[in-house]
Amino acid sequence: MELAIHHYPKMERCWLLKRVHGEHSQHAHFYTKEEALLCRKLIDQNKYPREKKYKYAAQRILTEEEFKLLNKRPRYYNVQKGTQR
Repeated sequence: MELAIHHYPKMERCWLLKRVHGEHSQHAHFYTKEEALLCRKLIDQNKYPREKKYKYAAQRILTEEEFKLLNKRPRYYNVQKGTQR
């Protein structure tokens, strides 16, 4: 799967991450290029994004089956303290 990053300076969220040869709805907008690159990196590494903006972008770019197959690593749980981070 190929992902491309485009810049549209007239828009508020001017950085666009889109799926090459995908449907029109398979894209996401970001404020900075670093955000777009980080989302692309998460998708390329097959990692499930923790932040809401990256999770929503990954859902838009990937199909339902591809999104369900992302690696959901459990969060760290300290047994002695009894709390999760």
